[in-house]
Amino acid sequence: MKKKMKNMGGSRLLLFLLLCCMLPIGAFAQGITVKGTVVDSSGEPVIGATVSEKSQKTNAVITDLDGNFTLSLSKAGKIVVSFVGMQTKEVDAVVGRAMKITLEDDSQVLDEVEVVAIGYGNARRRDLTGAISSVGEGTLKNIPVTSASSAITGRLAGVSVVTTQGSPDASVSIRVRGGGSITQSNDPLFIVDGFEVSNIDDIPPTDIESIDVLKDASSTAIYGAKGANGVILVTTKSGRSGKTEVSFNASVGFNRFYNETEVLSPYEYVYLQRELDSSENAGFFDRFGRWEDMDIYKAKQGTNWQDMLFGDTGIKQNYNLNINGGSEDLIYSISYTHDDESYIMQTSNFKRDNLNVKLSKKLFNNKLRLDFNAKMTHRVIDGPSVSSGNKLRDAVKYPPVKTLTELSDEDLAGDDALELENINTLNDPWFNITNEYKKQTKFNNSYNVALTWDIIKGLSWRAEGTYGYTYDRTDNIWLANTSTANGRAGQPVAQRQYWNGKNWTLRTTLNYDVTLADIHRFDLMAGIEAKHSERDEMEINSDYFPGDYTVDNILSMWNNGTAEPTYTTIEEPSRSLSYFGRLNYVLKNRYYLTFTLRADGTNVFAPGNKWGIFPAGSAAWRISDEKFMESTKKWLSNLKLRASYGKSGNARVGSYWRQTYSPVTNIKNLYYQNGIGQSGLQPANRLRNENLTWESKYSTNVGLDMGFWNNRINLTFDFYNDVTKDLIMEVQLPSNSGYKTQYQNLGQTTNRGVELTLNANLVNKKDFYLDFNFNISFNKNTVDALYGSGGDTEMIIDGGAVEVGSDNYRIFVGEEVGLMYGYVCDGMYSFDDFTFNEASKKWVLKEGVPNVTEEVLTNSGDNFGPGHIKLKDLNGDGKIDPDNDRKIIGRALPKHTGGFGLTAGWKGFDLTALFNWSYGNDVFNASKIDYTSYQGSKRYQNMSKEMSLDNRFTLIDPETGQNIYSGKFANPERLQELNANATMWHPLMNNSVMTDWAVEDGSFLRLGTLTLGYTFPKQWTKKFGAKNLRLYVTGNNLFCITGYSGQDPEVNTSSNNMVLGYDLSAYPKSRSYIVGLNVTF
Repeated sequence: MKKKMKNMGGSRLLLFLLLCCMLPIGAFAQGITVKGTVVDSSGEPVIGATVSEKSQKTNAVITDLDGNFTLSLSKAGKIVVSFVGMQTKEVDAVVGRAMKITLEDDSQVLDEVEVVAIGYGNARRRDLTGAISSVGEGTLKNIPVTSASSAITGRLAGVSVVTTQGSPDASVSIRVRGGGSITQSNDPLFIVDGFEVSNIDDIPPTDIESIDVLKDASSTAIYGAKGANGVILVTTKSGRSGKTEVSFNASVGFNRFYNETEVLSPYEYVYLQRELDSSENAGFFDRFGRWEDMDIYKAKQGTNWQDMLFGDTGIKQNYNLNINGGSEDLIYSISYTHDDESYIMQTSNFKRDNLNVKLSKKLFNNKLRLDFNAKMTHRVIDGPSVSSGNKLRDAVKYPPVKTLTELSDEDLAGDDALELENINTLNDPWFNITNEYKKQTKFNNSYNVALTWDIIKGLSWRAEGTYGYTYDRTDNIWLANTSTANGRAGQPVAQRQYWNGKNWTLRTTLNYDVTLADIHRFDLMAGIEAKHSERDEMEINSDYFPGDYTVDNILSMWNNGTAEPTYTTIEEPSRSLSYFGRLNYVLKNRYYLTFTLRADGTNVFAPGNKWGIFPAGSAAWRISDEKFMESTKKWLSNLKLRASYGKSGNARVGSYWRQTYSPVTNIKNLYYQNGIGQSGLQPANRLRNENLTWESKYSTNVGLDMGFWNNRINLTFDFYNDVTKDLIMEVQLPSNSGYKTQYQNLGQTTNRGVELTLNANLVNKKDFYLDFNFNISFNKNTVDALYGSGGDTEMIIDGGAVEVGSDNYRIFVGEEVGLMYGYVCDGMYSFDDFTFNEASKKWVLKEGVPNVTEEVLTNSGDNFGPGHIKLKDLNGDGKIDPDNDRKIIGRALPKHTGGFGLTAGWKGFDLTALFNWSYGNDVFNASKIDYTSYQGSKRYQNMSKEMSLDNRFTLIDPETGQNIYSGKFANPERLQELNANATMWHPLMNNSVMTDWAVEDGSFLRLGTLTLGYTFPKQWTKKFGAKNLRLYVTGNNLFCITGYSGQDPEVNTSSNNMVLGYDLSAYPKSRSYIVGLNVTF
């Protein structure tokens, strides 16, 4: 509660101006004069506070811009000091010296006046009828985070934020109440200062005044065809009247890699190589030496490639300078932010510069107000394949020791022909990242202008517009003998991509609010909005540069390579026209009705389907204001019941109603003239659909708001039921159609859930305060229909990562999305499952024991026997097959998510601890399979510790180095003796398979932020001209309690919307430790 007052500088000034007109300023007596200053609990001046003589209340003045006052009294006595949102104070008048009067926040009144953004306007929180969650400046200002997304992680009920990886360009997945789409975007609509943006990652948290999330349809319907997935409204800080104020924030910290994947030691790695090459005259002996000398590898430490690649101490720096102030007619705010961060992976860096300028000028006797806002962001990301590469995989699987002689092409290929992928995975990981170059340069800018005209009392008109421009350039260079270069005879390859885009929005709104007979309050808003955005792309490729060329050589002499065709694309512009309106009616300040209506037209859909209507209605009842509740006033401050129903849409989809064409880009499919590759246009495999229309969400919400003991404790409860219809699904077409797929409106999903939010001011003393917040969300997702009524009830999704069972995700009618599908691991085959054939020197499976090698793991060969992975025969037919022996083995969606936090202050010290959690979700640890599998005849790759000799079944005798599993030296008795305590199967299946062994519980509890700060006494800071000085230390991601064996359970490396909870070679996350200061002059 204490922090809400910091947002009220503008409100104080407004009240100051009003009171100047309303109060009879002056003295009624010439006797006693008192002077003083009114400040809040943090020592900031209170502008516009009323100071009155207790015995003559009409004798009053208001404080000026510095909180000062002078009041002449008729006689000695008491004065009364009051201000909206603060507790009224009565003090004895003191003559002869300046008084200093401190006003404390009034929690209940603050709740009455707190304003939140609701879409094309603002509303008092007490007047809300929809489901809206908020994070204010008071919560954000003392917590150093690098993005707006991380600022809301775990803090808002029903809002899930997942940072998919640890890289500087990692995507952030934000879901509001689960999202209703299956194949299309579930991202919410982002609005910054009234205008749509693609994301909020480029907004410095130091510039943010508030973040409001609209969750139910009654709140989001005002945004029509784009509001189905929720709306996130970000309001940046504006200037405040008064003396110019300069704020400077600086922080420096470092990042460290944690939870390194344990791999086989040099000895165990060499031991594995012998198992892979176990013949008498194996090349193994030339590569690693005589078996009698293998113990020397036990003394070798080996190269820790993970530490080499990700052991860098990343340094992060953040600097923010804000200048704001102004007069009654002109206020301004200028903010500049610089972020500079070197990440834990060598050669990866991130730099960002933000400039935000806001001006507001009153004209013509304050009848007109002109607002201007400019935002500019320049971002540079360095680092090869930062979010899309397999650098962690390279570091885990690369050999910890070198061979005695160089590997030949035959070694690299194993039993197959030479495979480029084998060479790729055997490149030195350090060589790869230091000889691959990638630089992403992004520039975004937008300019907003608005004119507001107060026509008459209660009636105002506003016209506003924005223009934005984006520029994005990415350079990729692969020097000689790196991954991509190996596809061009090992010679360097270069690629450059450009994206340019622009957008504009024009909007005008008319607002009218009026109160009739003191009991009827009407607030009407109507508007029209037009939007346009377009984007083009160009890709330039050149290869076969001289082998000794460096990055600088290629950038300066691009023409010295062999030019491939240049590809340019102009995307279809996106245009929309909208009409919208809202009516709020309040009766007796306790009965509320809200109606919204929006009509959207967009060129995303074909003529005849362009327009959609999105209505919504909501109601609320402030029960606590009823007369029959008078007896509860002492302990029940607020009790409000809310209900809403509405429709919103999802039109943020591709333009699938036009037939599209694309250039031939695969170098193998080019045709050549005079040795120069030529491209051509080819029709897309997708058939257009002119009947396609938007997905529509129908939302029902019932909520209850409660406040206790002067709103010291606030509790919010919401139940919702969201049904999304006309899902846009990609349907397979018959082969004779000439096309593979077509998008159609077919499916339906339901999200049903409960949200609970608790905010408590547990202690609020002069020198100590303690606040606690808690939120929890339960969401149940159900797929009601697929492919229309009577259609298929199953959708098969290829998640990949394995050779057997790569169709490892499913969607079933009646189930939730994010289902992992595969075999059930039954441990490993035992010696009791086989007999040993002395004649053939091979193992023979006993009758009645299911055989996994007949239809599933068909590449095991002579390595099928005891110690081989075993799969369950689910239907009991005596065999293992993909049709009958697979089932749902994991669920990516959590049962509930939430967060809680503590904020405390004692004298000048402040402490903040923020936790977030997820419970009941599974993660497909695809890396776990990759790191324990020998597949594709690829030798010379290391494995993870799961395949340690302490755990797994072994096929050779460690004393002789001979294969005692099968063949000439087979020894079943010795084999059984060596593997008596084995708990893990051997890795020599030459296959990888999707089983529940790799599906793990992804539940976690994370301490996301811990901050300790100290604000120096103002008496000390004033000596060098500072109003405020605070030093702090912060730790981010300090610990995570989880049973997940991967690097971090909060992960998803798949770009497929239907593949969730997927972990394959994710860029590792890090812990950060920061020291910083905030100073205001």
